[in-house]
Amino acid sequence: MILVRQGITMRFLTFFLLLLTSATTLGKPLVFVSVLPQKAVMKALAGDALEVEAMVGRGFNPATYQPSPRQIARLSRAAVYVRAGMPFEQSWLPRFRNANPSMTVLDMRQGLDLIQDEEHGQEADPHIWTDPRLVKQHARLLAAELAKQFPGLEGQLEAGYQALANKLDALDSELRERLAPLEGKAFLVYHPAWSYFARRYHLRQLAVEAHGKEPNSRSLAALIDKARKAGIHRIIVQPQHSGATAKVLARALDAKLVEVDPLDEDIFASLRRLARVLTEES
Repeated sequence: MILVRQGITMRFLTFFLLLLTSATTLGKPLVFVSVLPQKAVMKALAGDALEVEAMVGRGFNPATYQPSPRQIARLSRAAVYVRAGMPFEQSWLPRFRNANPSMTVLDMRQGLDLIQDEEHGQEADPHIWTDPRLVKQHARLLAAELAKQFPGLEGQLEAGYQALANKLDALDSELRERLAPLEGKAFLVYHPAWSYFARRYHLRQLAVEAHGKEPNSRSLAALIDKARKAGIHRIIVQPQHSGATAKVLARALDAKLVEVDPLDEDIFASLRRLARVLTEES
């Protein structure tokens, strides 16, 4: 009898805690972002004051991502959505607005010096978080916009920004010092997600894929020639892309495939990993 009562008590306590957690969560404004690196910035700024969800989770490809019905349902009560310029947003953003017409939509790229694809007349690479200085600029602008949306969070947002800015400054100094000996050198990637990193630290990014397309035989031969002349022995790949052509290229160059994820939520870890891979290769 005592065991039965204890079991009922434990179930009641568990149920009560779940209700309490749900009530606490419901009390926080919900903010959506496109990808995990944005979530890291948002959490750094707002701490636990906002409930933050990323549309594209770990391992998924933002070029082909399809939001789930659950995510659309969640989005219907979001206060803010911060877009990143990812391919899936082109078709889905109008649907997001229809699901929640009162939701404020912000653009992570606003006010930043973007790399343009002159040939195709569009932004060349949405992965701005591979440049710590651009992340700092974005965080400053984002904190100001969030303060307008949530007036009670000004203090938290300012403190969060200052702490994040200091960490980004330190990371930038660390990367500049480490990569200085490689200035002007090329590195080879499967998917061109490191354009802003390359620009910031004066490197040249050679990519297997261009505009989501595999190279033809002529382009591949030219890329192999460039890579050989540059003395490249590593190819940077990421988990969101199969990279079958990268494996062919690796055999041709007797090169090693090394995975570095530009969509990792831990921006600091992914940038440090890339810098380490590049300097170990040299």
